This record gives sequence, structure tokens and C-alpha cells, in this order.
Amino acid sequence: MAPKVGSLRPAWVFALLCTSLSLFTNPSWYATAKRVSYSDHCASTVPEATPDRYSLATLPLSGYQSGYFSGGGNILGPFSSSESNSFSFHVCDVSKTDQDEVLKIEANLKFQTSGYHYYVGGNYGYGQTCSEDTSVWEANVSGGARTPVTFRLEGFWSKSSGKLCMVGSSLSSRGDSLNLDAVLKLNNVNNSADITSLFTGTLESLSPLDDENYFDEVSILMFPQKNNQYSLVSGKLNNGKSNLPQGLAPRSGSFCTAFHNLGELSLKYGPDCSPVKQCTPVSGPLGYLPPVMSLYEIHCSEGERKMRVLLRFSNNSNFYYYGKFDPNLTLVGEATWDENKNHLEMKACPIHVAGSFSTARVEDCTVRIELMFPGVWSIKERNGILGHIWSEKSQKDSGYFPDIMLRGTGRSTWEFPDLKYKYTETERVRKQCPGKPDPKRGRERYPNWFSRDMAFNMVVKNSEGKIGSGYSYPLFVDDHMYEQYAYGMRVSRLDTATSVTRHENSTVDSRSTSSSNARFNISYHIGFSGLQYMKGKSKIANFNQSWSSNDRVEISAEGVYDAQTGELCMVGCKRVMSTVKKRADINPDCEILIRLQFPPLSKRRQDHIVGTIESMRERSDLLHFEKQNVTSDSPYMEELRRSIWGMDLEICLVLASNTFLCIFIGLQILHTKKHPEVLPFVSIAMLVILTLGSAIPLVLNFEALFLRHRTGQHISLGSGRWLEMNEVLVRVATMIAFLMQFRLLQLTWAARKKDGVGAGLWFQEKKASIVCLLLYAIGALAAIIFSWRSRSDNMPVDANLAGFTNEGRGFSILGGLKCYVGLILDGFLLPQILLNVFRNSSERALSSSFYLGTTLVRLLPHGYDLYRARTYSPQLYGSYIYGTPEGDFYSTAWDVIIPLGGLVFAVIIFLQQRFCGACIMPKRFRNSVAYQKVPAVADDSPL
Repeated sequence: MAPKVGSLRPAWVFALLCTSLSLFTNPSWYATAKRVSYSDHCASTVPEATPDRYSLATLPLSGYQSGYFSGGGNILGPFSSSESNSFSFHVCDVSKTDQDEVLKIEANLKFQTSGYHYYVGGNYGYGQTCSEDTSVWEANVSGGARTPVTFRLEGFWSKSSGKLCMVGSSLSSRGDSLNLDAVLKLNNVNNSADITSLFTGTLESLSPLDDENYFDEVSILMFPQKNNQYSLVSGKLNNGKSNLPQGLAPRSGSFCTAFHNLGELSLKYGPDCSPVKQCTPVSGPLGYLPPVMSLYEIHCSEGERKMRVLLRFSNNSNFYYYGKFDPNLTLVGEATWDENKNHLEMKACPIHVAGSFSTARVEDCTVRIELMFPGVWSIKERNGILGHIWSEKSQKDSGYFPDIMLRGTGRSTWEFPDLKYKYTETERVRKQCPGKPDPKRGRERYPNWFSRDMAFNMVVKNSEGKIGSGYSYPLFVDDHMYEQYAYGMRVSRLDTATSVTRHENSTVDSRSTSSSNARFNISYHIGFSGLQYMKGKSKIANFNQSWSSNDRVEISAEGVYDAQTGELCMVGCKRVMSTVKKRADINPDCEILIRLQFPPLSKRRQDHIVGTIESMRERSDLLHFEKQNVTSDSPYMEELRRSIWGMDLEICLVLASNTFLCIFIGLQILHTKKHPEVLPFVSIAMLVILTLGSAIPLVLNFEALFLRHRTGQHISLGSGRWLEMNEVLVRVATMIAFLMQFRLLQLTWAARKKDGVGAGLWFQEKKASIVCLLLYAIGALAAIIFSWRSRSDNMPVDANLAGFTNEGRGFSILGGLKCYVGLILDGFLLPQILLNVFRNSSERALSSSFYLGTTLVRLLPHGYDLYRARTYSPQLYGSYIYGTPEGDFYSTAWDVIIPLGGLVFAVIIFLQQRFCGACIMPKRFRNSVAYQKVPAVADDSPL
């Protein structure tokens, strides 16, 4: 017996729902790795044992361990030969076995795909399965064109021999056809680690030499991050050649955080260095004088105030993100804190490698380094770090090098509360910027002098059109550190009557007695790349571009900030770091005037920070330069908070829209059950459009949309789990809407199949569909033309009716067609209107709640887009979740035209169902439409 037309099959609906949810909510469903025999490849290294899954253990390896590799060129060539040669080793699970000296291990070995280098120190625990590997190594890193090469491994570690042997395969993933079987062997993995301890080994291919999945041997080097024994600095170190003065000490309990990242340290070599003399502690080319040394922590002991560090010598100042690891240009050392002199003292050793990384060894620890942290800064003296490098060897010994001086600015003032600032240019600044009487003074709200809004990214442009990008942030406001207040930190030694409670208070506090007229002394650090001509058309305040880099400009400035007018005036000292000579100007230019104007906070849509950098020298002076314009569109914190609220609102609107859509479809199904005679007269074309509209979001996968918005923000949302939960709810609601829409389509189709009903209706449906397709084709052609014109002419937002977003970006022809699909969905009633016209009947095929409610759901995003455009700053428009420009036309004009058109369609349906289908046509055409009706349809209809 055939099932009833109105019956719903819960079995296949439930199965389809579960399958779809499993595909969309589990991004790792495709990650698999086949098993490789352990005994065939590792039995001679570490015998196999029976694991006890319920008895956990620990390894000398950290939970997240980083390392470096060489070799493997035929598989890892794009990564190992140019940008990066680092990898991550994630120990997922460690368990005991039936042999006391053997542990079972499961891990993921992942080779990085770009020049970005993340070194994770410390002791991280285990317990996460390898299939749930979402560690810090999965950060949003761009640069690699290929999928990361990741191996899932399992094997055993012997405590007595210190050997680790694991086998496994590469994980298959989207777009990756690699199927690599491999064996990993590590040596010296011992519980006790000193400065000479290195974890070395190889990753070997198990495929035949002539197999396409064969890869060259990969040599591996890792530094222990657990159980470090500080043998080099266990006792008091002699002063040696250091004569550095007394420095500052970090606040109690912050030794590790204070020295975790000291940034760039510039090297100054002695005058007797020459191209034929070895002047560095590393074994680089003869005569090579690297300008920069970077220090990074491997392991730190807060209680002992000791740490293990890597010291890298290079031409590049950024140790963490650029360049390959070269052991010949790296020292590994130990550091300890001298409480008497407040110095950080280190002993370091070169790393010797004979060919591959698996042969690396550490010896000859005779390099001494001492760092101190000055207690007073000024406009000309802002070296946060001063230091000295020397050799403990005599001049006659091999490996000796002349003394090297160190200095750097990369130091956090947060950890040094006793740091002071001495203003020397205040009077000159007040003469240059005396301030003008302003009748509106104090009426607007401007950023608080301790708020985070005082730090911003910026673009610098000169009169020739050259552009450079950079940053600017305060150091001190009056006598107080900006960094301590900007992040909500209170210092007990400050008078509460003169302090600002928190950075969230972005208005001028009239009770503050720091300055009677709200003008504050302030010091800044400004840095930007050398000015270059930009390629192609671009806007000044667009930070999403790849800026050309040349010489780097660093400006130390101090001046006055007027919190009642938003004016910042400073005198600066400029230093230029040459990328060719790899050194900075010896004598900085201190005849620079900087003027900046902050926009008010009260505006609903924030203006840009604007200003100038100009020389106070005569034009005939060799150091004179033309005025440079400064622009910044960094959003205020108040604007960011509104943006977060807007994201929450958009997610709620998505959930509400999908929920109401399900309700309206359900009401239409109930309407057809109460009035089954009208069911055949519902437009099949309209239902197909609506069904496909519900299916498209499921096919395109909403996960990519949410992840893009989460990782693209420059603020901490603090609600990742909440977003994930709502993401699932959105998918469930979308899936339910799709199933209900598909059910309505099925019911209508079945009703058309009844004897005597379908012939005439199919004929009218065909004519209506042909007219719709013709109109859709004309509209698609218009969309392509408009998108081409907007892309070529770079039209402004309001002048473009072809899908420009409110941030003024154009799109490709494909993007225009995607938006046009959204426009078709907005006008989903068009097929039904045409069908009613050709039939010229007045059946109530659609319930008012369905056609009016669905219309409002489709038009609500356009109303919200008008609200969003006038509420949020344009630079935050990358956070679209509801009303995304990728799925419809959004601009001021479209947000008015589309809702009006949708409401007109709904009114036409109302009139057609109340009077007749051709009521909207002139009277002379109504009779001809009625004459074309097929009488057989009406005679044979069961209705």
C-alpha cells in the first residue's frame, strides 16, 4: 500500500540529520592513518611491550615539543629549503607497560608549512588524543601553499637506553595525496638534561626507493624542555670583563616572564674587527658580522631564577617568525640572576654539526654574556637592555673573539615597576604647540591618556606618494608607566587621587589632579618601514596589504597630550635602521616635530587618527625631509566592545531567522493539510528556489565562516565555546528548515501527479519558469556588468548597486553571481506571481503567514545592514556573520530597493489570492490570459 502523501518518514529524516551533523561538526572525520608494524622496524631498538592503558606515565619530552630538521628535500623541500625548518612534536598519550623500563607513546609529528616559528617552552601535560590535536601549532599561520605534513606515530621509549622508536603514517587530508610510512628513532631522551643534552635522531621512509611516497632521510634536533640541570651556572660566576653599572630588578615572582622574550639585541663590534678576523662566538663565514642577536627561553625555573636559552645571531631581528634555524649561528646557554648587581649572567656554548642535525653536539662553553636593565629613560637614551659578550679564552686560543657590546629596546616595562622617565624637551614642545583657545573645549570626549586607544597602527605617506606602515605606543604618561595602566594594573606607590582607575574609563576624569588643564606630559615610541611606492591602487588606511619594506625608521618622542581636545604634540629623535648596511644611524636626528589629532569618542562611526611628521631644520640642511602625513584607522576600545556586542546580536539574529523560517514553513504545511485542494497550485519553481536556498549553507559548510571571523579579529572574544555551541545550533536550525522545505516540495510534487490535475498546471508552470529564467538571465548579465565596472573603476560604496560591501571593497564576477543568488532568494515569490498570472485564478495556495513571514525573514538582513553601517566602525566589517555580503547585495541603495521589492511581491500575492491572478495586469490583457487557460485541467481536477 502506498504511503499517504502527507506522511513524514522519521527514519530517513533522522538518518539524514545525523549524517549531515556528523560531517559538519567533525572537521577531523577525514584524518586517518594506517598501522605500520612496529616489530619489523623497531624491535632491535626498543623491544615491544604490552601497554597498560589505565596506568599513565611521563616522559622527558614535553607535551608540546618543538624542534628542527634537515633533509627530506623531495617531500619537505618547499619548507626545509627556504622559509622554515621547524617542526612540532605533540605527545598525545604515555602509558606504562608490563616492562618497568619501557613506556608506550602516541604522538603527532608535524612539519611546519611557513616561515613562522613557534617555540613552546615549559612542561605541558599529556592526555589529549592525537585525533583531537588542536594545539598552539594549529594557529592561524599563512605562508605555506601545501597542506602540513603530519605523521601519526606510536611506539616505545626505553628509560635505560634513552632511545625512542616509533612507526606510523602521514595523515591524509583534503587535497593531500601523500601516503608516507615512516619510522622515527630518537637518541639521548633521558630524564636528566644538562647543557650538553640534545635529543637527536632520524625520520626514515619505509617505502621502496623507487616508490612515489619515498622521501629522503630527515635528521632531527630537539632541545630538552624538562628536567634541566643548570650545571654551568650552579655556582657564582666571576665578573670577568664586565663593567656594567647597577640595573633594575624585575618584580618579585616574574623572573621567567620578564626574560621570556627580550626581543632584538643590536651588536656593536670593536674597531679592530676585519673581514679576515673571527669576531663572533658563532662559526659563520669568515668576516661575517651579524648585526642582531635574539634571545629566547627554552626552560625556566622561577624559584632558582635560572633558565636555559637559545641565542641566535642573524641579519633579521625577528627570531620567532622568519628564517631557518642554523645551528652554526646559534648558541645554547644557561642564565642566572645576580641579585647583588641586578644583572642577568649567562654562559653559552656553540652547537657543532657535522652534516646532518642528528650529529649535533654541544661543547666548549666559554662564551660569557651579561645583561643589565637601566633605571632611567629619556628621549635620547631608551635602551631597555645594555650588555656585553666576551670570551673566557685567551687571545692565543682557537675560538677567541673580541668583546662585543649589546643594546636593545625590546623590554616590557610591566615587569620593572621602578623604571623612571626624565623629560628633557617639555618646554620646547610647549613653545611649538602652545594650544589654541577653543570655544568647544571639553564638550567632546577623547581617549583617556592611559587608555589602550593611545596605542595604534599607522600609515605614513609623503608628498611623493610613497607609503610605509608602522605603529605607535606610549611609554610614560607624566611619571607613570603607560603599560601598567593600559592593562588595568594598579601600583600601590602611586597616589590614588592622581591615578586613573582603569583603561575602560575612556573619558576625561575631572577629579584627577595630574594636570589642572588636562594637558599631560607623554613619551612615545614610533616605528615604521621605509617609504615605498605601492603597487596598484590602494587606500592609505588599509592594513591588509603586503607592504614593501626598506629601511626601518624608529622615533623616540616626548611631548604633551591635551585630553580635552585630543591633540598630541611631540618632539622626536629619529634613527634609521638600514637594511643594506644592517646598522642604525650613529647620531639620531632630534629636530622632528610630530602632531597628531585623535577623533572624538562620541561619534557613532569613528574618524581616523591623523597627523604629520615634519622636520624643524632649514631646507638647506642635509637632514631636512619633507612633511609626512600620518593616518590610522585603529578602532577605539569602545568601538571594539560595540563590535563584540554586534557579533553576539548577529548570531542571535541568525538563530531567530532560521527558527521563524521553520515556523512559517510548518504553518504552510498545516495550511495545505486543512485545504488540500490548493496544494497543486503552489509553484514548484518557487519551492525549488527556497529548498536550494536552505541547502546552500549546508553545502558551503558554515564552519569556515565562523572560523574566519574568530581568527580574523585582533581582540580576545573570550567566548570560543559559546560560538561553537551556537554554530551547531545554527546548523541544526538550517538543517530542519531544509528538511521541512523539502517536505513541502515533496507534497506539492505528489499532488501534481494526481490524475487530471497536472497537465494544465505543468503547462502554466512551464511558461512561468521560462519567463523567470529569462528575467534571471537578464539580471545576472546586469550583475556581471556592474561588478566589472565597480572593480575596474574602484567606485565608492554608495555609488555601487552591484554588491559592494559597506567597507567599499569590490568583488569578482563569481562573487557578483553569488550575491545575485541571494537576490533571487529575496524575490522568491516571483515564480508564484507569474504562475498566478498565467492561471488567472484566486486560490489561496499560500498562507499569509508563509509568504509574508518568509519575506520578512529574507528582508530583515537588509534592515540590519543599514543599522550596522551606521553603528559600527567600517574597519570592523570583517566580522560579518548575519547579512554577509558574500551571499547578497548590501549597500545603502540595495538595502532600500530589495525590501521595497520584497514587500511589493507580498502585496501582489495578497491581491492575486483575494481577487484573481491577472488583477495586477491592465484590463485589456486579463481576458487574453483567461482565454489561454486549459479547460481540461479544471474539468478533470479532483478539487
